[in-house]
Amino acid sequence: MNRSGAKLTLVSVLVILLAVLLAALLAYLTPESGTDDADWTPTVEEGRLPGMEDASINNDGMYFFYQVGKEVTFQRPTAPGTISIENTPGNLYNMEVEYYNEEHGTIYYSPTLAPGTYLLKDKLSVELPEGTYQAEARIHILDPNTGEEQDVFTENISVIVKNTLF
Repeated sequence: MNRSGAKLTLVSVLVILLAVLLAALLAYLTPESGTDDADWTPTVEEGRLPGMEDASINNDGMYFFYQVGKEVTFQRPTAPGTISIENTPGNLYNMEVEYYNEEHGTIYYSPTLAPGTYLLKDKLSVELPEGTYQAEARIHILDPNTGEEQDVFTENISVIVKNTLF
């Protein structure tokens, strides 16, 4: 190969490398389909969590059934993650879910979920650095008429915060 061919190959490789780096930078600086939007509002949906349609429901009201994701992942510190919480149909009480971490305190608090509703995605209340955090999901059981807390159940969960470019 002559010198001009080697220079052309080197320049081509550098141009491609620069283009890839610029694309990565642009992807990092551009919110994922608006998911880092400060105007994010969680949407409580009617029905069952996707994939949990065949799970038990509360047939007699003596117990309180719920679903809480054991491993919650956020692709970026300010982006919504898959929360996966459900107030199972047949319950008599509303619920709210709080994630509590020893080091950071309350890092998430859900909107109120009536029986037969679920929340699939939401954002943390506190922006955490990348990492895995052990937390306690506190399920607050609320009287639907007064909003008064009736009971609290707890579950150990992991909150994973990533900082992915793509």
